[in-house]
Amino acid sequence: MNDTINPEIIALRTLQKQDRRLTVLERKLAAIPARVKELNGDLQALEHMLDNERGKLEETRAFQARQESQLAEEEDHVRQGKARLGQVKNTREYNATKREIDSTREMMNARTKKIAELKSAVAETEARIAKMDGALQGLRAQAESENARLQADQAKYERAIAKSQKSRSKLTSGVSKSILRNYERIRRRTGSLAFVPAHRERCTACKMVIPHIIYTQLLKGKEILPCESCSRLLYWSGHFPADEKKHEPKPKAAPGT
Repeated sequence: MNDTINPEIIALRTLQKQDRRLTVLERKLAAIPARVKELNGDLQALEHMLDNERGKLEETRAFQARQESQLAEEEDHVRQGKARLGQVKNTREYNATKREIDSTREMMNARTKKIAELKSAVAETEARIAKMDGALQGLRAQAESENARLQADQAKYERAIAKSQKSRSKLTSGVSKSILRNYERIRRRTGSLAFVPAHRERCTACKMVIPHIIYTQLLKGKEILPCESCSRLLYWSGHFPADEKKHEPKPKAAPGT
C-alpha cells in the first residue's frame, strides 16, 4: 500500500468494513421478531386446528349419544309392541301392531348402522387428535428451544451492535464531514457499498468506465472522487493489494484441463 495515500481513504475504507459488519448484525437482529412471530403463528394455527377437531369430536359424540338414546326408545317400543301382540283381539289390530313393530325395526337397523359409523368416526377423530396433540407438544418444545436461542442471539447481536457503533464513532473522526455526509447519503440510498474501488478504469460497483482524468487522480491516492455513473465514492484498488487481487479477472483454464 502506498505510504503517501490520503489517510481519509484508509479511514473511510475501514469505516465501510465496519459498517458492512454492522449492517449484517442489524439485519440479523431485525429478523428475530419475524422469526418469533412465525413460530407463534405456527403454534396458534395448530392449536386452532386442534380446537376445531375437538369441537367436531364433541359434536359427533353428542349426536351419537342422541342416536343411542333414540335406539333405546325404539327397542323399548318394539318390546311393548310384542307385548301387545299377545293381547290383540282381531286380525286388523294384530296386523297394525305388526307393521308398527316392523317399521320400528327398520329404523333401528338404520340407526344401528349409523351409530356404528359414528363410533368409527369418533375413533378416527380421537386418533387424529392424539397425533395432532403430539405434534403440538413437539412444536411447543421446538418453539421454546428456538425462542431461547433467539433471545440469546438477540442479546449477542445487541452487544455486538453497541460495540460496533462505539468503535464506528472513532472511525468517523478520521473522515471530513463533507465526505462523511456523502458517504452516509449514498449508503442509505444504495443500502450497500458507498465507497468502492476503481479497477482497470472501471467502477467495481456499476462496472462503468471511469474518465481517464478522474482515474489518473485516483491513482495518486490524494482525493476521494465520485463515480460519474452511480455516484459512489471511489478509490484506486492498487492502493490495497487485497482489493486489487479480488477484482483481477481469474485466468481462464487451458483447453482440455
